[in-house]
Amino acid sequence: MALLGALCGWIIHAYIPPVYEAQAVFSATIDYTQTGMMTQFEQDQALNAVGHLIASGEVLDRVVSQSRTKGMSLTVAELRRMGTVERQVDAFILRLRTVNAERAAYLANLWAGEANALINDAQAHALQAAHLARYLQSLESCLQRSLVIPPAPTLCYQRSPTEIQNLITETSKQLQAERQASRNLFPGLLIQWVEEATPPTQPTQFGRNDLMLAGALIGLLVGIISVEVLPPFRRITS
Repeated sequence: MALLGALCGWIIHAYIPPVYEAQAVFSATIDYTQTGMMTQFEQDQALNAVGHLIASGEVLDRVVSQSRTKGMSLTVAELRRMGTVERQVDAFILRLRTVNAERAAYLANLWAGEANALINDAQAHALQAAHLARYLQSLESCLQRSLVIPPAPTLCYQRSPTEIQNLITETSKQLQAERQASRNLFPGLLIQWVEEATPPTQPTQFGRNDLMLAGALIGLLVGIISVEVLPPFRRITS
């Protein structure tokens, strides 16, 4: 009965429309010359920010908007069901499944392209935030020295302490805005879109093993009930 149930699961899977999977790959590494030594937790936190950005709602909204220009009717919820972002060490694999191979590759590349554009923009803001942080530190150091150790350094030679304080306030606001626009990325992250999706030639067997296992378990349960509960069947087997 278990074997018959597994066979039924295989037959049911054969009648399910084939599903094709296309994948695009991103590579993310850390430049330790900029960051210094990092703990494993800090590394995971930095790299996971890349995966969250690839799968973010902002990227999915862009994909939906672009797909509609091509006549496709998609929603963010549908995209989330069709695609997943999987991290493997320092690689992020974007997998997208549909019943059409060409469409799977197109949507995977569209998703990856929008994610890549957002990543490049976030990295530019992260770099600008790093510059502003250094500039803010120099202003604070200049203000402190000008008040404690006259004469003032060259950086603030022609500025009064009030002007420097105003610069510090303005720079702090700019730094906060740039950090927010960086979306938790930092300049030490090196992110590249290394592999584009291509139309798959074979459908994925996703779900076949689950159906066969479910069929085998159901068949096993039916067999046990038949032997233990049904008297005629018990007399025949005895």
